[in-house]
Amino acid sequence: MRNILMITTDQQQLNAMSCIDPSYRTPHLDRLAAMGVRFTGAISTSAQCSPSRASWMTGRYPHQVGVNNIGHVLDPKEWGIAKEFNLHGYETVYFGKWHLGLTPGDHQFQVTDYRTDGLELDGANEDPRFLSHRDAVTTAQALNYLSDYQGAKPFFMKVCWYMPHPNTPEDKPFEYLPSYASAIPLEEMPVPDSFYADDLSTKPPFQKERAAKEESALTEAVVKRDAQRYRAMLTLMDRNLGRLLDQLESKGLLGDTAILFTSDHGDMQGAHRLRLKGVLPYKELYNVPMIVYVPGKEPIRKVIPDLLSSAAVPGTLLEAAGLPVSESFEGGSFLGLLDRTERCREEYVFFEHYKAYWGFHPLRGIQTAKWKYVFYYDEDIEEMYDLEADPDENVNVAGDPALSEIRSSFKNRLDQWWKETGALTREPIPDPNNPWGRDI
Repeated sequence: MRNILMITTDQQQLNAMSCIDPSYRTPHLDRLAAMGVRFTGAISTSAQCSPSRASWMTGRYPHQVGVNNIGHVLDPKEWGIAKEFNLHGYETVYFGKWHLGLTPGDHQFQVTDYRTDGLELDGANEDPRFLSHRDAVTTAQALNYLSDYQGAKPFFMKVCWYMPHPNTPEDKPFEYLPSYASAIPLEEMPVPDSFYADDLSTKPPFQKERAAKEESALTEAVVKRDAQRYRAMLTLMDRNLGRLLDQLESKGLLGDTAILFTSDHGDMQGAHRLRLKGVLPYKELYNVPMIVYVPGKEPIRKVIPDLLSSAAVPGTLLEAAGLPVSESFEGGSFLGLLDRTERCREEYVFFEHYKAYWGFHPLRGIQTAKWKYVFYYDEDIEEMYDLEADPDENVNVAGDPALSEIRSSFKNRLDQWWKETGALTREPIPDPNNPWGRDI
């Protein structure tokens, strides 16, 4: 049985790494991608922290476990990934952001705190309220655990960083890390093409309303400033990642530890003239980074575009460990994609969102290689995109009469999935410590 290390960030876009976009500085993330396989078709079950993380724990969709939005608690009675690894004799470890109510210990992670001597801020904020500081603490805990590890049991460890999540909902939401931002020229920061190309005239009206007010009332200058700070946070995250990889190597564990790196969802970064996140269907939010390294596994393809759901993360971790994938983890495993030579013809994934801090517009959606279809079921509004002709999702073609048959087929399939998986019949458990659903 292999050791398993799952490393996650919060709010990182798919392309936010320097092996894809040289405006980022992530040499250690590139190193991990070179060691393993990079998946470019990973779709989050939900573009919000808590629902997405519920899928990481259970292998099921958010609505199935009653975690529809931030402020809902993941029921500790749910069968989860820690319980499964415990069953197979692993030591289960959790450091960093949780955001599912209660604690990781309530979900039977055995080790949830550790010593932090040797803490290195390395440009992180000295104020412990800031996310960069929290991540420094998480990194120190993980490094010390690995330093002390003697191999009595295999470990399953989750290291969950906060960055590059915004620190506050204020005008300048992304934390300023001057030692890293100074190396990233502001004038060189990109502005997404859809910032100019999409006037939101074909989109649901609430999107245009959102783009014109509060923190989404954007200018090019604001988009560039966000881009610089976002990249600076990811540079620091990458340095933390490098420390973990180096520690595994120095302990002689790299050859027996499978690693999965991903993020719960992305960030708009000014695409479609929108900022941060919300009840929106765009690739900037749903397409997430996914890198998998399995020692001794020689993949046929180093970059795999096949669609996969983040609901398959727990099953993939189990299979990477050499363990059976219990039927409890309904999302299955995507590790089999490593053995394929080409993309599957019949592939599709589902996703959902309930409400955001700025609005209630619940949606469910389905995506294939060519199409994305979204239904706002409380408002009876549709979006549909031809991803081959319009990869930036600028033109909503749901109202095109020539595409009515295609649209109807997607809606029927989506409605069937929603019904078969219980719709909203699972009653959420409200988090008394987070009654307003604040994102942290």
